[in-house]
Amino acid sequence: MPLPGSPRRRQLLAWGLAQAPAALAESPPAVPLYIGTGPASNRTLQMLDWVARKASLRWRYQPTPWLRAQELAAAGEGVMYGLARTREREQVLLFSQPVWFNFTWAVVPKERLHEVRRYADLAGQPVCWARGSAYGDLFTAAGLGRMQFREAADDGGALRMVGSRRCTAALLTLETAQAAQALAHPALASLKELDLALVPQPMTSVALHFVTGHESRWAWVIDRLNRLIARHGAELERQRER
Repeated sequence: MPLPGSPRRRQLLAWGLAQAPAALAESPPAVPLYIGTGPASNRTLQMLDWVARKASLRWRYQPTPWLRAQELAAAGEGVMYGLARTREREQVLLFSQPVWFNFTWAVVPKERLHEVRRYADLAGQPVCWARGSAYGDLFTAAGLGRMQFREAADDGGALRMVGSRRCTAALLTLETAQAAQALAHPALASLKELDLALVPQPMTSVALHFVTGHESRWAWVIDRLNRLIARHGAELERQRER
């Protein structure tokens, strides 16, 4: 019998069912965890499961559009994973210590692959990304001014906008710095269909965090995760590199 819901929700439900025998042994606190609606890599799911076990937590996964997930986390409705730190976000969100340093990749039309190798090559170009992302801040931090950006609901929508040639590039963040591994990520499964290509080196690296609202009843989760990250940072990095 097929699992109900969206592909992302089915993926997470299948993952949760696989972990069910261990969950029956004890009942750690269930924490709502907001994540994006695009497909997650097994590497990320394995890391989140490892963090939950080490921190004696149980995630209640909530696949949610990126901007809405930030709003819910800021309102104290749960915890969000995968956010980069910016000054604006710090005003409303409590950040954990960095969990992983992931990498920002650019996807472009095949015919324009030779034109883009670094952030500076996108100056003055229309660029697409998932709504609520901080790529514009990274661009500004690189001293390149503001991008001409167009937002999509998620990474898949940003890729489709490039596929229709509405943007020069789509930006998205993946765990790996290796192009071969990036191409195997489920988020890039549609490249051939859309006649797109991955720029063969990442644009930059970015630290990702867990977050919740400053006054959130889940703030204790961030404190617990910070202790875990301090003790097991090297093991977290090894998991990203696997």
